[in-house]
Amino acid sequence: MMGHDSSVADLDEVRILEDARKVLADDHVIHSTLPDLVAKVKARARNLVILRGERRVPKMMNGRLHLYSDVLSSRTRVKRLNALAESGLQRRAEPYAALAWLLGAEYPSSLLDLAWKSMLQSHAHDSIAGSGVDEIERDVTYRLRQTINISQGVARRGMEAVQRRIQTIAKAPEDVFLTVFNASLVARSEVLTVVADLPRTSGLAKFQLVEEGGKETLPVQVSTRRPHNAVINHAGDAPTMMECERVKFHFEARSIPGLGYNVYRFVPGGDFLRGGLVSGRNAMENEHLAVTINSNGSLSLVHKETNRRYDDLHYFEDGGEAGHAWMHIEPAEDLILTSLGTPALIGLEENGPLLARYRVEYRMEIPAAPDENGGDPWQRLDGSGSACRRSRETVPLTIVSHITLRKGARALEVTTRLENRAENHRLRVVLPTRLKARVCHAESAFDVVEREIIYGPGSPWHGGVNATFPMQRFVDVSDGKAGLAFISDGLREYQVTQDADRAIAITLLRAFQVSLTTVSKRWEPHPEMKLSQSPGEHEFRYWIYPHAGNWEKGGVFTEVERFTVGLEPAQAGAHAGDLPTRLSFLSVEPSQLVVTALKRSEDGKGVLLRVFNPGSKAVTGKVRAYRPLRSACYLTLEEKESGPIKVQGGQATFKAGPKQIVTLKLVVER
Repeated sequence: MMGHDSSVADLDEVRILEDARKVLADDHVIHSTLPDLVAKVKARARNLVILRGERRVPKMMNGRLHLYSDVLSSRTRVKRLNALAESGLQRRAEPYAALAWLLGAEYPSSLLDLAWKSMLQSHAHDSIAGSGVDEIERDVTYRLRQTINISQGVARRGMEAVQRRIQTIAKAPEDVFLTVFNASLVARSEVLTVVADLPRTSGLAKFQLVEEGGKETLPVQVSTRRPHNAVINHAGDAPTMMECERVKFHFEARSIPGLGYNVYRFVPGGDFLRGGLVSGRNAMENEHLAVTINSNGSLSLVHKETNRRYDDLHYFEDGGEAGHAWMHIEPAEDLILTSLGTPALIGLEENGPLLARYRVEYRMEIPAAPDENGGDPWQRLDGSGSACRRSRETVPLTIVSHITLRKGARALEVTTRLENRAENHRLRVVLPTRLKARVCHAESAFDVVEREIIYGPGSPWHGGVNATFPMQRFVDVSDGKAGLAFISDGLREYQVTQDADRAIAITLLRAFQVSLTTVSKRWEPHPEMKLSQSPGEHEFRYWIYPHAGNWEKGGVFTEVERFTVGLEPAQAGAHAGDLPTRLSFLSVEPSQLVVTALKRSEDGKGVLLRVFNPGSKAVTGKVRAYRPLRSACYLTLEEKESGPIKVQGGQATFKAGPKQIVTLKLVVER
């Protein structure tokens, strides 16, 4: 390889090869290729050492153990946008497109290819890392938004194709139906929030839901209702408008089939649910959790199954940033502030028997910018010492969190919003667990990895302080009897503190100045580039999940799936069809298997299902389809067939070893 990652091939390379052949007369010097090199290494390799576990070994840099992993918190808006793009494409668009294809619709290959290409063009290392110039962030943001927009359109069309095939029989001229779609491959029961546009002539001033084909009436908790004019777009006609009432409500969606749907009918009459989950002053409680919001905005959370109480959860910590895109460096004279020292503004926004929500406003004053304080900026950026400090000038930082508890929920939902006006600082949300744990667990690519909290003499991180680590959707701390997980839809950097708090600290944003190292050991600052400072509005969504046992026994992935692959309500009218009002297209068990992909196979002959087993024990997987399975086989990641799978009694059974990725092709009768 010649040059570096931003240079072109060197024309002198041909001359160098020719000169080398003359000098090294006894050797055969060629310009090879990477595939040829790998093939020869494989052919000659003998008795290789098998490496297990993470291959993440830091090195000492100017007295700091580091791995350049702080890019995880560079430009966190891009990180979350990418996570939403990945999830929307792989867990919504492709599955719903595959269902529509099974029913005879054309598979939108061109649209999905475009979505994938747009997303992959954002994954160059300096692009997704957020370590480049501001223009790269703008380009990546545009591409990821295109991926999200395409995915939303494909998913919607897929659900529409299914909906058109469902038989919904009208009992009254203006009957309204609600179809709840489930993109997970396991059945789900949970309180669902719905926004419906009910025609003013429908007689639904009061209403309940009835499952089609069932007798049980499901009362609802109404949140808001207001007049609304819904625009109806028709591809073959001019748009029209329907006078209606837009109603936001909650109801218990029970046993929604895996990769399927259930249909409900709106029926007039009955009373809306009354009562509430609020159990006291700034407190709410359901079957599994009891939460109290303290005067400083922190939470006290009781997990009823283990009778474990977690105090001081969910406070905010703001510290200085003297580093750059690749490395967080604390100022020489840092000033770390927390929200614990100031009173919060707490308000109850909604209270009912199915859902309660509080609004918590945290008000902090934080330093506005860095102060070099006479020091050498190059030395500071190298991490070899500085005189940098945080400025005496301050700006307000107002953080608003909505804390939501649903009936039957095992996790606490949080949505946090803020507007950032400061520069060169790191903002984190902190959850003290106070569990006597020496290790933590985090989701990685196709795995759950165990990492030390206390770095022993044999650890590559021994002697390091304040190291941060990567996570996909969750990080978990457990003492074996009880645990606490932080589940997110796009935050990627965490630390578990080594003190008695064993606090999970999640980086929300890290604002820094663009400083490039295009010339080795030299820094090129760009103070005019402001996007790296993460200015403006931010939104973060995450769940706090206490549980019994460790991450595996506590079913953390079940809650991860609930959060990141939500149920989808769709309003419809009466029409003819050939599908029942309740159906599971495909289901997989056991629940330990984590689904990562479901789409039409590249050969166009079947459905591809990819799962992985994050556990330490082998499991037997079972797949069922709504129609007979004609055949099933194993695939490689390149979708090459690697072995048959026996299908018996309409079920395909397969093996998934510990930490194994399994890809299947299922040919379903169409």
